[in-house]
Amino acid sequence: MKLKELETNLSNISVMLSIYIRGVRTLQNDQSKEEFLAEVIDLRDIINVLSKRRKIIALIVVISLLTSGILSFFVLDPVYEAKGMLLVTMAADNSRTVVPSNDNLDSLIGSLSRMPQMTMNTYVEQLKSEAVMKRVINKLNLQEYGVTPSMLATMINAQAIKDTNIIEIKVQNTNPQLAMDIANTLNAEFLDYLSEKNQEQMSRSAAFLSQQKDENDQKLNEALEKLKEFNAQPRGVAFLDKEFTIMTDDLNNSLSQLDTVRIEVKELQAGIAQMTETLTTVPRTITTNSHDVQTGNQVTNEEVNPLYVSINDQLSQKQAALAEKTARLNELVTVTERLKKDLTGLQVELSEKKFTQTQLQNEIDMLSQTSASLAEKATQTQIAKSIDLGNTSVVIVSSAATTKQVKPNKKLNMAVALVLGLMLAIGLAFMLEFLDNTLKNTEDIEKYLEVPVIGVIPNAKR
Repeated sequence: MKLKELETNLSNISVMLSIYIRGVRTLQNDQSKEEFLAEVIDLRDIINVLSKRRKIIALIVVISLLTSGILSFFVLDPVYEAKGMLLVTMAADNSRTVVPSNDNLDSLIGSLSRMPQMTMNTYVEQLKSEAVMKRVINKLNLQEYGVTPSMLATMINAQAIKDTNIIEIKVQNTNPQLAMDIANTLNAEFLDYLSEKNQEQMSRSAAFLSQQKDENDQKLNEALEKLKEFNAQPRGVAFLDKEFTIMTDDLNNSLSQLDTVRIEVKELQAGIAQMTETLTTVPRTITTNSHDVQTGNQVTNEEVNPLYVSINDQLSQKQAALAEKTARLNELVTVTERLKKDLTGLQVELSEKKFTQTQLQNEIDMLSQTSASLAEKATQTQIAKSIDLGNTSVVIVSSAATTKQVKPNKKLNMAVALVLGLMLAIGLAFMLEFLDNTLKNTEDIEKYLEVPVIGVIPNAKR
């Protein structure tokens, strides 16, 4: 990337140089000799003005340098700087700052039991806060000298070093010892300030969690009482569940018997139909021949057919059995329909009460879980409260043991005075030359009046 930028810059410079060279060549070709000479003369005039006013220019430059030197060496009080460093061990990354969701109870409760996570910028801003400034002032008794938090803040420069977890603290003051004391006191008071703020926040969190746990326990007891009263009802879930089981068994038995009776009815109906058909083919009576002993003749007798009688008796029995089974079938149908209807109503009642019981139980489970979580987080908060956050999250890497003079910068002041004196002197020289409308020599007469000089009258000697 840098190589491409360098190539682009070189290309732009080459284009500009080519344009400048063409312009110079064109100017040299088109410019007349008189214009060129006029420009040379104008340059000589500038040099002549500077030469003519050289004493004024030198005097102004010398005065500027003397003034800067007197102010830097004798008037301005020297300012000393003390520097210290803090290492932040628990800084949070801005890109990974997590905001707890209100929909997540564990996340919300957890955020109350954790120690505050702060970024490097947050530490720097807290370091320069008015509360910390007041602590330093009270510690060093600076209020006796009229020092206010805003005045003290102007002496302190705190900034986070890029790509590190180090905060650099610089304190400037005309008293080197006071600068070191302010820097070291600021470090110590900042650590104490962090610990106190952490304890205050953890105390509020612990009190809040304890209050929430008491309220949650009260709701839990009320929910348990509701569930107890619900289960104590005459037709509770357990009773209805047992009754539903018994009624289901009765219905299954009734259905089984109903299927058996239906089969038996069909068998009886089939047997009756078969016997009825058989009777149509069997004669009711039969003719028999017998020998009369007395007369010696053959006698023809008509008797009841025993097979017909037997089949007819069996048919009567089956018809009686069919009537009995039919009555039993109708009874079982009636009982089955009644059981189905009763079972449907019982199932609706059982479902409603089970739903209510499940709601109550879920509420109890949720309240129990919340109570356990609140108790756990309250314990964690008490532990976090006892942690010295100042000494665990921030470490003093370098105390302010020495100071160095940073103001005034004598060399820089003298250089600035030299440049400003030259600019002021040259400007004054040109202004004086512009305001001077007198003719002092023959060159001025020829230049401004454009007439030749015939003669010169010398000054008379007195």
